[in-house]
Amino acid sequence: MFLSTKSFVQPDHHNKHKVDQEFRMSGVVFTSLSTGTAWEKLFSFLRAFTVSSLVPLSSSWVSMDLEDLRKLERTTRRIQATLHDAEEHWNITEESTMLRLRELKELADNIDGVVKEYEYEADRCKMEALKRSTRYQLTGKRKRHEENQMCSVDTGVVQVPYEFLCRVTKITERFNEIRHFSIHFSLSENDGQRLFTHDISSMRHTSSFVPEKTIVGRDRDKDIIVDKLLSGEGENGGNHVSIMAIVGMGGLGKTTLGQLVYNDQRLRQSFDNHAWVYVSEHFDVNTITRDIINSLTKGTCEFTELTDLQEKLADEMKDKKILLMLDDVQNERGDCWESLCLPMSSARICKIILTSRSEEVARLVQTMPPHRPSCLSFDESWSLFKQVAFPVDQEFDATPANLIEIGKNIVKKCNGLPLAVKTLGSMLCYETDENIWVDVLENELLHMEKSRYQACQH
Repeated sequence: MFLSTKSFVQPDHHNKHKVDQEFRMSGVVFTSLSTGTAWEKLFSFLRAFTVSSLVPLSSSWVSMDLEDLRKLERTTRRIQATLHDAEEHWNITEESTMLRLRELKELADNIDGVVKEYEYEADRCKMEALKRSTRYQLTGKRKRHEENQMCSVDTGVVQVPYEFLCRVTKITERFNEIRHFSIHFSLSENDGQRLFTHDISSMRHTSSFVPEKTIVGRDRDKDIIVDKLLSGEGENGGNHVSIMAIVGMGGLGKTTLGQLVYNDQRLRQSFDNHAWVYVSEHFDVNTITRDIINSLTKGTCEFTELTDLQEKLADEMKDKKILLMLDDVQNERGDCWESLCLPMSSARICKIILTSRSEEVARLVQTMPPHRPSCLSFDESWSLFKQVAFPVDQEFDATPANLIEIGKNIVKKCNGLPLAVKTLGSMLCYETDENIWVDVLENELLHMEKSRYQACQH
């Protein structure tokens, strides 16, 4: 089987942790694969094995059946389809599946080496053929047919050493080993009841409401953003739309910070109208435009065509100062963003705040420097944890010292991510069994770590 890889590197076993992290960060991350050109080159190259008249049978040179090559080609295309589907349509969390896909990726790396070796051999043979042709022209002596057996530029035939066939054989054996693992080492419903863990990055459909008294450690971030928005930073010339991005990894509290900014009374008093829209990965201009209209009018817009929606939005914003919050923007297409912002130019001033995990999104849309909130300090994280795990102060005062110590260790391992702190704290609310606290510390944090990596898509 043979693949062409776009940017694979040879696997580094000393850097396995980095590879594992790469897979977890997006469920499964794969470089795009394209088999077409490389397979055609390799197929014509290895076809030399079947041309007995050109390849002498000896201990150093070997032949291969053409049908075997076709089987390898079909297998290659199946691998390609599997990796593509895993990247586009699956959020992989099972260790066994990630291992199997990682091994397929490493197999592709090895195949890439075979491709490079072919290119080297082909270039070498072309040079030798050119030298023989030059010598013939100079001496006028015809070389014997046997001397031309090694290379033939016209037919695309290159003779290959036995060691090369060994590499191909090992690749085939390696694939069969992976397939055997997939069949015989996969868990099924017969092996027990499957547990479904909560994905901390899966909060959906946010709103502008925020209980400010429960928010910890974001006052300074809020003041920085509000001051920039009120200062007129980002405004330029006739462009009335200015944009600031709040950027950071999943679970950092970008939405919460956006809620605090959106509800700040200084901003409320400085704008004629406000709109909050949750975007997510489905960046549909029609839907987002309609949601903005609904938020501004506190009603329901019945229009479906983009032209009608844009005209309606332009009317609602005309000559007004508008504050717009777009939560969880992931789309990196400039044309979509331009279409969305087109009717906003009718506003006297339109300030847009957006939250995103993607630095590329921020670079695409921003008219002022983005804001990157930091993780919470330990004291802030511990305060948040106590607030969730011990809703009543008297309960915390009566909590055994061993549980408090375990709780502090849990908070440390959350690395200042507010969502992780709140999620684990809520799991232990009113819980007094020390074994459960230890289980959260030792086991649930593993799931939290996976979800945290999955939240960092870019």
